[in-house]
Order: sequence, then structure tokens, then C-alpha cells
Amino acid sequence: MPAISEDFPSLLEPGLRKIFTEQYNQMPEMRPMLYNAQSSDTSYEKDSSEGAFGNMDPFTGTVQYDDIYEGYPVTYTHQEFAKGFKIERRLFDDDLYGVIAKKPKGLAMSASRTKEMYGAQVFNTAFAGSGTIQVGNTVVLNNSEGLSLCNTAHTSKVPKQATQSNSGTSALSATSVEATRILMSQFLDDRGNKISVQSDLLLVPRNLEETAWEVVSSKGKVDTAENNSNFHFGKYKLAVWDYLSSGKSWFMIDENMMKMFLLWYDRVPLEFNQDKSFDTYIAKYSAYERYAFGWSDFRWVYGNKVS
Repeated sequence: MPAISEDFPSLLEPGLRKIFTEQYNQMPEMRPMLYNAQSSDTSYEKDSSEGAFGNMDPFTGTVQYDDIYEGYPVTYTHQEFAKGFKIERRLFDDDLYGVIAKKPKGLAMSASRTKEMYGAQVFNTAFAGSGTIQVGNTVVLNNSEGLSLCNTAHTSKVPKQATQSNSGTSALSATSVEATRILMSQFLDDRGNKISVQSDLLLVPRNLEETAWEVVSSKGKVDTAENNSNFHFGKYKLAVWDYLSSGKSWFMIDENMMKMFLLWYDRVPLEFNQDKSFDTYIAKYSAYERYAFGWSDFRWVYGNKVS
């Protein structure tokens, strides 16, 4: 029986879906390394934290009860993303050059590239803004603290607590890496208590890859004539992200804390869809997904904005 137009999408769909999936799975992505990706069953997600207790009091016969302060609520609202292509019946019949196979590959690359671009937006806007990220008409992140991720005056909802900074301007070097590590070790919780911050990841743009590699991989001190051992040797992982917009700014990260507070919610995982048209002999294919992303706390990162 000859193929008819109604069969056209059905004949193409399994093969194109396979090409799309295989290409997407092969795309290298930095985002999964950085974000804590979770599924979502609702139109939005809310995250909040309960504040820390103060120090223990000397017992004098009566227990002293502490107040608990709620942290800043954060709302993640999912944004829809979609892209598609069409294939004519004639192109399907006469395709001699693999044109059809290239279309789902390009769509898979578009989906991967889009998520990398928006994943990097958290860092590309880290030094400006008011705790929100908007994509299209949707505010995908609303952090009620109202401050940028890296800021010199992070606040606490606990009365009379001093502000904290996780933002600097030092160019990347062995000296600035150590200075930033020390600054991160001085981070406090919302009650002003010391917390354990283990800086173990450097996130840099491609322009700083060589400098960062020398800092973390040289056995001797970097750019010195002395034969001293390099304190930073093997101390940090190195992540290089081509989607960072600044060629000079860089970030020091506590990887475990990052996975607690840098969040990605997949409401609808990436899917590949098809439709058919009996009247036009054109098959339509699309990719669709829905997600939100952002941060719930700042204490996992210190950013240096270098002009």
C-alpha cells in the first residue's frame, strides 16, 4: 500500500524523536553540575527557611526560650519554552542530503543552549537587580530579600544584625583567591553565628581559564621565583562556563551549599511532539518544556565583579 499523507508524521516521528533525544543527551552542559535540579508538580514552588537559634544560655533553674525568625521567602514560577519546525511531504520523499535529520538536531541544540543561557543568567546578573529574574512575562524568581545574589549589604530579618557582603572587585589571582576564601569563612547565619563554609569550587569564564588553572594546579607558587609550595594546589575544582557574559568576573563557591540553595525546578521535562495535516501535507514537530530557577540563599557564593 502506498504511503499517504496521514502516515507521513507517523513514519517520521520515531526516527526524528530518536535523533532529537540522542543529540540532546550528547550536548555538554554546565548547568547540571551547578544546580540542584528537582521535579515540580505545581505551577510554582516556594522556598523558605527557619532562622538559627542563638547560643545556649547558662542554666540557672529555668530554660530560656528563644525566638525563631523566618528567613526570606522565595517563589519560583515556571516559564514555558517551545520551538518547532515543519517538514513538507515532498522534502521527505526527495531528501538526499540528510536535511530532515539536521532539523531535530538543531532543535535539541536550541533546547540545550536556552537552558544554559538562562542557567548562567543567575551569575550574569549576580551584581545587579533586586532579587528577581524575569523571562518573557514571567518572574521566574522572586527572592523577597530584594537584593542581588552578590551584594555588599545582605540583610537579616533578625533585629539588629549586621549586614553581610559576598561581593568584591578583585581580579583573579592566587592572592585574591585566598582573600576571598577567608572572607567566605567569615560568613554568618541570620543570628550572627559562625557557619562552616568550605570554598571548594572556582567558576570562571573562558578568558580566565588559564589563570584559574595555574592557581589551582601549579605545585609551586604562581608567578614567583621562590620554590614555595602552592597552598591552593588541588584545593579547588575548576568550572569554566562559556555562557558567563563577563570575561573578567569570577565566583568562589561552596559546592555542597550551592546544591542546597541554587535550585532548578522542572515542571515539564523536555518533550518532543508531532502533529499532522491532511490538507497541507506538512508535518509539524516541536519541543516543549517548562521550568523555573534561581537561588534561595546567598551564603554559598562570593562573586568578584571586575571592571
